[in-house]
Amino acid sequence: MSFAVAILLFCAVGAWAEDLAAAEQYRPAYKPAYPEPQYPSYSKPSYPSYPSYPAHPAYPKYCDPKAAPKCAENSTGHWCLTDEEYPVYEVKYAIDYDPLVLKKYADVADQSAKDLQFDEGNWVGGEGFICPSDVAYSRPLRAKNTAGEWRVIVQDIAWPTYTQTQRTETCLFPEAACRTLAPCHFSKCLQKHTVHRMLSFDPCDAHKGIFIDTYKLPSACSCHIPVKA
Repeated sequence: MSFAVAILLFCAVGAWAEDLAAAEQYRPAYKPAYPEPQYPSYSKPSYPSYPSYPAHPAYPKYCDPKAAPKCAENSTGHWCLTDEEYPVYEVKYAIDYDPLVLKKYADVADQSAKDLQFDEGNWVGGEGFICPSDVAYSRPLRAKNTAGEWRVIVQDIAWPTYTQTQRTETCLFPEAACRTLAPCHFSKCLQKHTVHRMLSFDPCDAHKGIFIDTYKLPSACSCHIPVKA
């Protein structure tokens, strides 16, 4: 009796499962239709145009202290008496912020009164100098120091009432035979130089301020007679 009831119950469950599967097979797919949302339209904002910058920063040009300045481009001399590029503002600034500038100026040897007198060392009367030369008293604005580097010389153009005057004597005929001497002496005129100290400014390095530098300037034209061996 219980076995028969179990069989009937099993058959009932199987039939119910078949009906459920059939119902799922023929059930239509339910797809609810939602209205599509409407978004407001915005215009594209306009941004200000920014300036264009170079890809690499511009570094300052290298300053070569041994390169001849513009005032000496067409000259073979080692100093300039005129200078259109004289850094007046930079020199004035360096002077104003240097508490020892007056002491430095005093340390530079003053122009000797003897230098202003007539030099009779090579004078031979009516014939003139044994070695003709050109004597000048000048105030250089730039000059090449003993190390071969160009410096700006402090003058009254940047420091009113303060000047640095130098006496120079240049041979007119260097290596030429000395006048009034016989050719058998094998004499020749030689250019002599003297080292001068002057207040200076380095245009390639303004941080040095005002300092004393040394310069080799022509000082005499002497007659040289070689000693016979």
